[in-house]
Amino acid sequence: MIWAALTAKVRGWLIGAGAIFGALAVAYFKGRRDSEQDQHERELNEYVQTRKRIDQVDIDDADAARRWLRERQDK
Repeated sequence: MIWAALTAKVRGWLIGAGAIFGALAVAYFKGRRDSEQDQHERELNEYVQTRKRIDQVDIDDADAARRWLRERQDK
């Protein structure tokens, strides 16, 4: 009943305002989702890099231990 009482111009403004509000809401929530995905990707990348460094240290330590053992056996 109230909608019918409004003039066409006012209804147009309300529809336009609703469309703008809806577009802003969609952009806001899409931005939040993308931000969370970016954060997850950064954390995953950091984990992978850390894991590579740990694996490299383990390999280096194993090589150093083998050399040390060989040196001890040669004596």
